[in-house]
Amino acid sequence: MKAYVHATVIDATGAPPLPDRTVLVEDGVIAAVGPSSRTPVPEGAETIDLTGRYLLPGLTDAHTHSNGDERIIPALYVLMGVTAVREMWGTEETRRLRDRVEAGELLGPRWSIAGNLIDGAPSLWGDLPGPQPPTVVAGPREARRAVNETKDEGADFVKVYSRIDAESYRALLDEARRLDIPVAGHRSDHVPFAEQIESGQRSFEHVHGLWPATSRDSEALEAAMARIRTEPDTHYSSWFQQVNAVEWEAANTYGPAESASVFGRMVANDVAYCPTLVMHQYLDLPERVRLTDPRLRYAPPWTAQMWSSVLDEVYLKRRGAAEGAKRRVLFEMRRAAVAAMDDAGVRLLAGTDPQAPGVLPGFGLHQELELMVGAGLTPMRALQTATIEPARFLGRESRSGTVEPGKVADLLILDADPLEDIGNTARIHAVVTRGRHIGPAEREALLAEVERAAAGDGA
Repeated sequence: MKAYVHATVIDATGAPPLPDRTVLVEDGVIAAVGPSSRTPVPEGAETIDLTGRYLLPGLTDAHTHSNGDERIIPALYVLMGVTAVREMWGTEETRRLRDRVEAGELLGPRWSIAGNLIDGAPSLWGDLPGPQPPTVVAGPREARRAVNETKDEGADFVKVYSRIDAESYRALLDEARRLDIPVAGHRSDHVPFAEQIESGQRSFEHVHGLWPATSRDSEALEAAMARIRTEPDTHYSSWFQQVNAVEWEAANTYGPAESASVFGRMVANDVAYCPTLVMHQYLDLPERVRLTDPRLRYAPPWTAQMWSSVLDEVYLKRRGAAEGAKRRVLFEMRRAAVAAMDDAGVRLLAGTDPQAPGVLPGFGLHQELELMVGAGLTPMRALQTATIEPARFLGRESRSGTVEPGKVADLLILDADPLEDIGNTARIHAVVTRGRHIGPAEREALLAEVERAAAGDGA
């Protein structure tokens, strides 16, 4: 048993901080939380004094891509306080990593893993390298087959993508209901967003394609989304430019009544939104990508070159000064949309899209929380988007997401108050994962191992 004494507990329920608390952990589970003066420490327990420190639930990144060196990414999540992730493009490799983590062979997060990405033809990933080729469907029969294959491979949910056609999308959701497997991912360009909210899709990712539904000209702009046709070299770049144009028109015809209706529907249908503002920040404001970022020492040496290439070949291709000015405005409007969703009661999930330019596993989630607070969320609400809200979304609220007896001992211990400054979530003193305490010295040693692996030592 471990006894964390004299901690200030931020339990993520929304309650005020609890000063001078003792948290008892036994067999990977929180056994007790109470005032230190009235919570006896059992004989033989290891006592860890957290005077002046803050204890809160481990964080969840609800939008990750973790393909890469097994010595780097799984450990980096945990060492940065991310004790659970939702993997948005599942592969045999990520399922193998999850199994090894669960068996205690690797340090890593709790994983919820999608099946293979399901897209329409031509797929946005048809001429780009991904972790594996996407599943491309054309018609209801192929869509239903893809859902069955996702279920059979043991995925936790179906990942749907932007270019799936309307008939395939509707068949996919129908088959997923029949098989009782959740669906998450992008909105389809070919189905009005308001309909998709009612379809049963559990979450939508990124602030792409949201605004046509919130426009005073929603019918015309949804039709414009459906007219998008992509060209190779690359399909993604072609799509991105066209979506940007529709976004600009939609954002400039924003309708308060229309947006209130959309957000109300999301709340009524318990639909979550994962905005990934940190990803949008770098795509809208590419000057913020630092190819000399010191955190790159924890990433393979080709990462900076990959970021530069993806920016140039996918996101910045044919972007002129006028387009760049529009993107700066759009980023501020994305932040405003996130604040409006929070005000309306939409369930927000903190996610980062690591491996997008500028976004590093583990580190990105702390940036996402800062961006959410910058958008207008309170520090507590931002913390909840990475703790209790993903736990509720994943059906795990009875065993994770808060610091309460009976919950798993996935904990983050900070040197400063995150409610005073959300940036303090990155001031990590220690991490607890599955009850294992990783103190300052061990954490530094493990980060050094990640750095050596990133540099290729021992490969």
